[in-house]
Amino acid sequence: MPTLDFTPISPDLPAAEQEARRKRQHHAEWGVAVAVARLGKADVTPAMLQDLQRYIDGELSLEALEALGEPTSPAARVLAATVSRARFAR
Repeated sequence: MPTLDFTPISPDLPAAEQEARRKRQHHAEWGVAVAVARLGKADVTPAMLQDLQRYIDGELSLEALEALGEPTSPAARVLAATVSRARFAR
């Protein structure tokens, strides 16, 4: 599995925001892991990692994340797995 070097969550953020970011990061990490397990590998591109980081940071909503990527691309499968996990966790 590729190394996921997401930006560390700042301890200066309010506790609720830190927890929300931890949840979103967990969803992103889970989405990549599921896609890798299903596909045997996943093309985790720098652009996809940037989109996942924007989701973690709260800059992209779950719906906006879902709308990204070509539906048949490996990156779209990673994003779809991330969205599925986030919805399941609600």
